[in-house]
Formats: sequence, C-alpha cells, structure tokens
Amino acid sequence: KYPNKYESIIATLCENLDTLDEPEARASMIWIIGEYAERIDNADELLESFLEGFQDENAQVQLQLLTAIVKLFLKRPTDTQELVQQVLSLATQDSDNPDLRDRGYIYWRLLSTDPAAAKEVVLAEKPLISEETDLLEPTLLDELICHISSLASVYHKPPNAFVEGKNSLRRSLPPRSQSDSLGSEPAGVMESPQSSTPAAPQATVIPGADSLIGDLLDMDLG
Repeated sequence: KYPNKYESIIATLCENLDTLDEPEARASMIWIIGEYAERIDNADELLESFLEGFQDENAQVQLQLLTAIVKLFLKRPTDTQELVQQVLSLATQDSDNPDLRDRGYIYWRLLSTDPAAAKEVVLAEKPLISEETDLLEPTLLDELICHISSLASVYHKPPNAFVEGKNSLRRSLPPRSQSDSLGSEPAGVMESPQSSTPAAPQATVIPGADSLIGDLLDMDLG
C-alpha cells in the first residue's frame, strides 16, 4: 500500500531477527528479505540462517522461505546457486507437505527450462493497494454502511436507485372514446336517455406489465 516509503526500517528489522518467535512474524520478515534482496547486502546469509532449521519451521514459514530464496537467486544468480539448490531439494525431496512440494517442483521446472519466464512469474510487479471508500461522499458512505448486507453496498449506490427507474412506473391510460364505451354495453340492453351523454373521461392509473418490464430494463445500475 505504501511502496518505497518505509524502506529505512528494513535495516532495523534485520538486526532483530532473533526476537521473532511467531510463525506469522517470521514469514513476514522472510518475505521482506526476499522482496528487497537487492538492497540487503547480507540477504543470502539471513535466509541461510532460516534454512538451517527448515524442517522444524511452520509450513507458512517454509513456503515463504522457498519463494524468498528463489527471488534472491533471480536477482543475484552468481552467488546463490548453491542456496537455491538446497532449498529446492528440501522442499521436493524431504518434505511431506504437498503445497510446499508442488511449489518447489514448479520453481525447479521454471528455473531449469526458462529462467526469463521464472523471473516474470516470481518477480512480477505487484499492483498498488487502493481503497475506494476514500472516494465516496461521507453521507453516501454512512447510508451504505446502514445497508451493508444489500446490493447497495456492492454497487456503491443508495437503495432507492434500485427501485426508482428513469420513468415513473405509474402511467395514465388514454381516455376511452365514445365508440369504445358504446361497444362495451352488453347486447340486448337498451340505453337510457342519460347514457346517451358520455361522462367526462377519467384517467385510470394502472401500470401495464409491458411498461414495468421496460422501466426495469431502462434502470441504470452502472
């Protein structure tokens, strides 16, 4: 999230490796050494110190150590060839962890057949981590938090945006003509003198099925 901003602390972290007891902390430190191996002069010595107790390490630490040493080899291949061969042998031949063994075989095949492809895979540039919540208005963000379990929080739109289309769902039908009203009278029934004068037409508010479907299709959920 903050690339190239806190690299000055790497030296301090490397000086306190012995204080790391938790597997998550050791794995994170190993990742830092492998990621910034070109800026740490004794990166090979630090990773080799972890490699001495490889079999006793947690699986998470073993996976990070394998990847970190492969990164170091791709960045400094001349003086780390023996180290990478050692960790690949430990991962593929002396380990019962299928994840570790499969990753070791993948790295071994990449390095032996196409080192350039291995560099593109292992040393691929990582995308920056960004938060879209900073781009939302505070009032909209508060409303989305209240509807965290609905589609509103997924599409970052207020709930009323999903029920209000571009056009109103209620539409008035056109007034009925005199011929339609006369034709709708049942056969055999004589009209009274009062029925000869048509009543004032009134608009009927009934949404048709086709209009409802059209409005749903016109909704802008983008």
